[in-house]
Amino acid sequence: MTAFMRFLTFRGYSHIDTFISDSASDNYATYELLNHWGLNAVIALNPKNNPDNNNDNRKKYPPSLRINDNGVPVCPGGRSMVYHGFCKDRCRLKWRCPRIAGGLEPCEACASCSPSSYGRVIYTKPDWDLRLFTKIPRGSLAWKDNMKQRTAAERVNDPILIDYAVENTRVRGKKRISLLTTLAAVNIHLDAQLAFLIDQNLFDLDALLCLDCAA
Repeated sequence: MTAFMRFLTFRGYSHIDTFISDSASDNYATYELLNHWGLNAVIALNPKNNPDNNNDNRKKYPPSLRINDNGVPVCPGGRSMVYHGFCKDRCRLKWRCPRIAGGLEPCEACASCSPSSYGRVIYTKPDWDLRLFTKIPRGSLAWKDNMKQRTAAERVNDPILIDYAVENTRVRGKKRISLLTTLAAVNIHLDAQLAFLIDQNLFDLDALLCLDCAA
């Protein structure tokens, strides 16, 4: 988090609204800090940090509320409810009946559930538990898309450190290493573009170098 704080200090005109990380950042202190900064948290859960395992008394949500391991409410029929958006005015997440909003078949609990044609609705608030009730719900499409960005960024590390030898460089100084890292990242991007063009038969080295003209 120290490096991230430094980045926020020197980010200039960059707009940051989401912090994405693996389970190493899954702790309440991180969620509280991100909430203080007004940032969304997209962090994989670490089962070892479950409050039930640590005698943690941070649970503030209603005892009657049943949730799964991802913080998603469970309907009386035992099925995960469907995320239906974040209410900014009241800072809460809306969840709807999985039969109505998710297109599932009726279950035995439907007879004793909400008689409304809209189906049962449940709201959860991040304030109840910043770790479980994140503004971008775990398992949602938005959460998965953000996680894909993180894994894509992780895959860049090996080429930078190994293929472009930044890990073994003899250069010293943060500015020089930052320059080498930036150049390596640019080259990795060009490598990807070149691979795509070759795959689509859109790259002709002879034409690019005017070898046909010289012949």
